[in-house]
Amino acid sequence: MNLFKVAALAALVVSGGALANGYGGGGGFPQANENSTLKIYQAGGGNNATALQSDAKDSITDIKQLGGANGADVGQGSDQSSIELLQNGFANNATIDQWNGKQSDVTVHQFGGNNGAVVDQTASGSHVNVTQVGFGNHASASQY
Repeated sequence: MNLFKVAALAALVVSGGALANGYGGGGGFPQANENSTLKIYQAGGGNNATALQSDAKDSITDIKQLGGANGADVGQGSDQSSIELLQNGFANNATIDQWNGKQSDVTVHQFGGNNGAVVDQTASGSHVNVTQVGFGNHASASQY
């Protein structure tokens, strides 16, 4: 019965993403609308989230992953936009790229052990904030 609940939750995440941006296929969620919000919530282990926002001024990408061995690959190329990522568990990884965005922000929170985050930002007047609590974590942040 628990497998059914997880499958129903996964279907809800895909359906919600498809409704938010008009794309129904694939494992990623591309989005290109101003003042948009893209949200992904995953609970359990071994999940992967791929999110892309481009030309989406004043928008938010919000990803929450609870459990272990989850991965997130996030890209955003938008002015005055933000990426917010929370991973709680062990052996989670995140790769975040934010480009050509003025006054944009990236916030990463990882709780647990052996988590990794790589953040690259080419955005003027922008901020990166990475918080890791636990052991064996790795973070790399670059601003160009």
